[in-house]
Amino acid sequence: MSVEIAALLAADGPMTSGVLATALAANLSITPAAARKRIERRALPVRAVKLVLHRGAQFLYLESQYGSPKFWDRLAEALMEGNGAYARAIRALTARGGIIPTSHFAAAAGTSSGQRQIPGDEVVKRLVDAELLQIVEMPGLGPCVAFARGEPYLDDRFPEVRARLIAERVLLQSIQEWAAKLGFGSFHSFKLRASETDSAPAVGQFIWDLSAPSFLGPLANWSDPGKPKPGFLVVDVLLTEVVGVADISPFLYKCTSLRQLRSVGRCMQFFVANRYSQEALNQIRRAGIVPATPEALFGTEVAKALLTLLQTLSEAADKAIDPLLFSELFERLGKAEGAVGTLRGALFEYVVADVVRQTEPPADITMNRIYREGGKDVAEVDVLLILKNRYARFIECKGILPGNLLSDEEVEKWLNKRIPVVLAQTRKDNVLSKLEHWFELWVTGELTAEAKGMIAAAQARAALRGYSIRVFYAADIDHQVSLVGDPSLRKVVYQHFLHAPMAFPDADINPLSKRSIPQSPFDFADVSTEAAVTSPAKTRPALPTR
Repeated sequence: MSVEIAALLAADGPMTSGVLATALAANLSITPAAARKRIERRALPVRAVKLVLHRGAQFLYLESQYGSPKFWDRLAEALMEGNGAYARAIRALTARGGIIPTSHFAAAAGTSSGQRQIPGDEVVKRLVDAELLQIVEMPGLGPCVAFARGEPYLDDRFPEVRARLIAERVLLQSIQEWAAKLGFGSFHSFKLRASETDSAPAVGQFIWDLSAPSFLGPLANWSDPGKPKPGFLVVDVLLTEVVGVADISPFLYKCTSLRQLRSVGRCMQFFVANRYSQEALNQIRRAGIVPATPEALFGTEVAKALLTLLQTLSEAADKAIDPLLFSELFERLGKAEGAVGTLRGALFEYVVADVVRQTEPPADITMNRIYREGGKDVAEVDVLLILKNRYARFIECKGILPGNLLSDEEVEKWLNKRIPVVLAQTRKDNVLSKLEHWFELWVTGELTAEAKGMIAAAQARAALRGYSIRVFYAADIDHQVSLVGDPSLRKVVYQHFLHAPMAFPDADINPLSKRSIPQSPFDFADVSTEAAVTSPAKTRPALPTR
């Protein structure tokens, strides 16, 4: 009986049980009731998602179809008929490479904490129970919501996702500076995309990537001049190649739903992306939302610098860095308060990889190598150098503001979580287990006395167990860079990683956190918005199947 069902699914793709019953009844000239009975008695390779759809329907597919683009598109369409929260979750994940930090999920998927709404945590739980999603630990990101395709596939996608998240953070910090200068809100009133410990940028029942209360005339309620009620600025960003209609659907849902809440003031709503498909651009404009691009907000040079940053963060470790390129990235992207710190932390490991590549004999160098133990504990090695038949260097890179202290918590995690996980995995490898193992911390700042004590104790234990632990401070890093023999590289490293203040004079940085931004309305003589760059949405590559 499953032969006819499998043939229909193979020809037309995954579908709901109701649609399948109608097609089966027509093909076999049987009643709908008889068709439903045949579907109930189905057997492999026909499978059903463990999630009840609208009116008790099931979503059926062949084992070979699981994880394909058509599988996710059809499932999203089926879920949208009953409860859009599930569909928005799937579309948000699809748009973001299949991995979203749990602290970002509510904003990306457009989940709500309102009455008769399914909270984000519950949406995730139900989709995990249905074996569609999983919670996985990703280094540097913490717990993440991801498609249930297994950890190896997610680890392969991780560099691209991490690069995008770093670029988006730089963009959000730049938007914060831009909006504060225009008086949308005071600098300290802005909230940016949440981490695990930060308070979320919430307005109404929804979470956003950036929010700020605003007393600008068109946004605030001035019915009581003595105590005006603020409106809000809300922004979401997505720096993929092209943003399509499905990608913006969670954001559009948030915006239209927010306008129905009488208790929330007026909102100026922005979506920022590199490019939009024509239909996505039309939908955003029809909804009264600003379809911004980095180029429209900050100019061509900054937009190109963001693309260069994305490319740089995705490149392999065996490519030499361009000192001029690094200087341009800091100059164009680092003027927003906070952005320079994000850049320093993200780019420092590329400097370290290039330095060891040029100062060591020919060796295999890998960046951002991920290790897992028991499927749960996870550790990442920023730079891994393997010199055949001799030693392996596992380098932890901490590019922080010179003079600042690296937290004791970070040192403790490196010593007691990352090193044990990496060491255990390495000693199981027939080749690597025969090498010397050097664990190194390269830090541009300082360590506390407590951290130095922890490291000294760990070094003593390591000596007894056949591996070593080393720390490279700013002076040591400068010496290693000098061995490369490239004056331009040494200048860039000193200027942007080892010396404080950074390359920019105070007049350029002019930190907003030290200024008072007036909250009264402004007169704008002539304000025009550049049209967003449009491009047809490209088809995503097929996703791997189980």
